[in-house]
Amino acid sequence: MTQYSFKVGQKYKREQVSQQAGDGGNIGGNWATGYPQKDGVTFIFSNVGNPGQTGHDYDNYFDGPDLVWRGRTGSHRNQPSIQRMTTSGSEVHVFWRTGGRDPFTYGGIGKAVDITDEIPVRIRWQLSDPSNPQPVSAKTQRLPASELNKVRPENVWEAVQLLIGGYADHPFAPSTDYDVVTDDGNRLPPKAVFGIAAKLALGFEVGPAHFTAGLLSPCFRSIEDAGFKIVAKNEQPPESPTLIPEDQYWTEGNKKLTSHMKRERSPAASRAKKSQFKAAHGNLFCEKCGLVPVDHYGTTHAESCIEVHHRYVQVQDMPENHRTTLDSLQCLCANCHRLEHKILKAEAGELP
Repeated sequence: MTQYSFKVGQKYKREQVSQQAGDGGNIGGNWATGYPQKDGVTFIFSNVGNPGQTGHDYDNYFDGPDLVWRGRTGSHRNQPSIQRMTTSGSEVHVFWRTGGRDPFTYGGIGKAVDITDEIPVRIRWQLSDPSNPQPVSAKTQRLPASELNKVRPENVWEAVQLLIGGYADHPFAPSTDYDVVTDDGNRLPPKAVFGIAAKLALGFEVGPAHFTAGLLSPCFRSIEDAGFKIVAKNEQPPESPTLIPEDQYWTEGNKKLTSHMKRERSPAASRAKKSQFKAAHGNLFCEKCGLVPVDHYGTTHAESCIEVHHRYVQVQDMPENHRTTLDSLQCLCANCHRLEHKILKAEAGELP
């Protein structure tokens, strides 16, 4: 039984923990940078998915209900401080956060169930509630919306491509109520799509315990914002309208052109490419002529002038099951995009 009254899931500042520990709210020394010890009790302050105040990023993450954590630079399993916190019967209070300046969430009492020989040392902490010594509910490890909202369309796109390609090295089960439906008719579990996308966005393992799914959840909202449809298990997705303007039909290779244009007009591919492009360059511009629509027209609405085009695959060479990657797409202004298609038609002998 511990002498402290920390509540699992409640948030604390370092000075509040220091106050309870009898250090008068002092947050200097070890209180500021790591795992202070007081009267045989250890307090761990873990940054999950973001660097600490010293700028070090030790790739801490939750694996189900357990926290996989690294010690300070140069730490190893034989150090006295590490040995004190990992011996049987030691009292270790674990606090964690995902934002660099946020208060810490109390995770519970940590029991070291695995210690590596790495430097810095890596420890798997099994957490339990001191007021009721049972494993901590997965609910206490849920990531805040501020972290889940960091998932961008290109992360969702890449997650979908991984799952379509057979990627199965993830902890998510098949869906029970809803499916993510791609343009090619693939049906994928929403939690797996979002969980993999969150791992790509945040840089650490994200599991089923870290978030919830369902209508109005950040999970569903991010997937739909990325241009994908989510439908109930027994529901068929609505049919997409015809995507090919009349003047862009071909008499030969019409099926390939339709496929080409469908992929270019895919909301998911377009949003993913534009989001990735803006993250890399700060704004959208034409990769052919250099036009920056927002600067030219003086309004953010001008971003709609930028369209997404297949960079490498010629229409006549596009196989039926061609898979698009974001690197194969190009951001073009409407004029350059139309010209590219005229050139493709000319190369295929469809223009006089």
